[in-house]
Amino acid sequence: MSGDSVVLGGGEATRRLLGALKALAEALGTECFALIGGLAVMARLGDVHRATEDIDTAVVQVDDRPPAVSLLLSSASGPEEGTIAGVKVDSIEVGSVPAADIAAEDLPEDEFDRAFIVAHRWAFDTATGLTLAVEGGVGAAASCRVARPAALVAMKLQSAPRRREVRAYKGSNDYLDIFRLVSHVGLSVSIAEELRGAPHGLGAWCGKRIRTELVEDAARTASKIHRGPTGYLATPEDLRQAAIAFLERLGRLGDETAAEGEES
Repeated sequence: MSGDSVVLGGGEATRRLLGALKALAEALGTECFALIGGLAVMARLGDVHRATEDIDTAVVQVDDRPPAVSLLLSSASGPEEGTIAGVKVDSIEVGSVPAADIAAEDLPEDEFDRAFIVAHRWAFDTATGLTLAVEGGVGAAASCRVARPAALVAMKLQSAPRRREVRAYKGSNDYLDIFRLVSHVGLSVSIAEELRGAPHGLGAWCGKRIRTELVEDAARTASKIHRGPTGYLATPEDLRQAAIAFLERLGRLGDETAAEGEES
């Protein structure tokens, strides 16, 4: 498939993930799913900044028919059930209607449930092709559709505060992913631009959550990141500065859009 190429470090662990991703894409084609989750974040950052052991996907469910990914996973049995090439694969089912076309009255009232539905379907809608390879040419490259950075931020913002205590480490990883994405020099501008155009007010909601999590509660969030699996040390001030710079960009984009409308 057409798209950019990304070379990732991580050695054998990355090779194993990409081997499974390649098998998934070859079995199902690249149009029926979008890569989301930790591996997608690393692909967009071009950096294996933390460990991840599974592959997360967004897949369309039509009517009551099981999505293709679920059917493929259910064909395995025993210790291989739910895995491809020995790697666990999770699939989030999204509706058959593009995010922008979902009727507002069909969305849940709860803000996090609403963000979950819109963000995951939007991630599927806007995903673009990438070819992922391992540094040093170890193993085969894998090509698939990968969620855009803005959609990854939106998905992480709804999931991070809702992780159950038994999976608290997942929340730490979510917060680290958010910080790395919105502070990335090469990505933050496009993330802000895309969030401004996100459907159903998702961009404004993300701005509110970033202010809450990375500015007002920066000390708590920094502590969660540091106590997570990576031990990553980002100070509260690191989080605040990155978040404020990002929110200012988000605001300026709004001002620029208004100004363009007045000029026309």
